[in-house]
Amino acid sequence: MFEDLDELARALAQNDISRRQAMKWAGYSVLGATLSSMGFAESAEALTRKAHRRCRRKGGVPLEKGTCHCAPATCDADFDKFLCGGVSNCSCELTVEQRGFCTLDGNVGTGCSSSEECAGQNRCVVIRGCLGSGGQCTRATAATDCPTGMGCVNGTCQNTYCTVPCPT
Repeated sequence: MFEDLDELARALAQNDISRRQAMKWAGYSVLGATLSSMGFAESAEALTRKAHRRCRRKGGVPLEKGTCHCAPATCDADFDKFLCGGVSNCSCELTVEQRGFCTLDGNVGTGCSSSEECAGQNRCVVIRGCLGSGGQCTRATAATDCPTGMGCVNGTCQNTYCTVPCPT
């Protein structure tokens, strides 16, 4: 309603709003600033319908959680359309935990079924729809149920690999 404190002060001076309304607006501002400084603002943000459509139009999967919010939907997607922060060798990918992850090009190990199997800050990402994926599996039997280089994601063998995060 009020763009800044000057507008609020003018409205209060001209009796356009009551002191009670002014105190309410000030309280909302303080509450909003407090919650955002505690990290609630990021988790409360949901992707808009426009962001969902934009992601799907480029052949991506919209993601609500993670360091990025639009990852390639298939193995043959143009990864240059999914750059993180405009950095050429840093793209958004989908972790096996269904979160967006900004990662450098290249992998440091294949066939993971969880990010816990990757070293340090590395994460296990999945590229859906690749040739040879799709067989049934369980996490416990992924090594025998899935071809080499694949992990078990939600009961299906998928191309997965551990990868490093982009520098911040």
